[in-house]
Amino acid sequence: MKKTLVLMALAAVLVMGCSQRFVMYKGGRAYYFASRQQGITKMICDSGDLARILKRTTSIPEATRKELYAGSCVKPSPEATEKAYESLTPKQRAELRQSFRAEGYEINYFPCG
Repeated sequence: MKKTLVLMALAAVLVMGCSQRFVMYKGGRAYYFASRQQGITKMICDSGDLARILKRTTSIPEATRKELYAGSCVKPSPEATEKAYESLTPKQRAELRQSFRAEGYEINYFPCG
């Protein structure tokens, strides 16, 4: 099942083009970070996971962490979340993905080029 979800995510990346987003997998569910996929709010917001994840990301400025949280949970806006994510440096993006891992997520990041 997990392998199928990963393959589906890879196929979506190839069809949609290269994106800076990453796939989050936990509890049998996989979603792109900053997506409109049904269930993502329950997975990262209602569970409290995103709040804990963002507390771990000390290299990300507080204002950007607030933008990531608001765009994901308060007033969900994939565009706002993706804009905040794209403003991060490669090191900050890596820290965010590592924070997701520390919260029990598996991350499948498909880098561009």
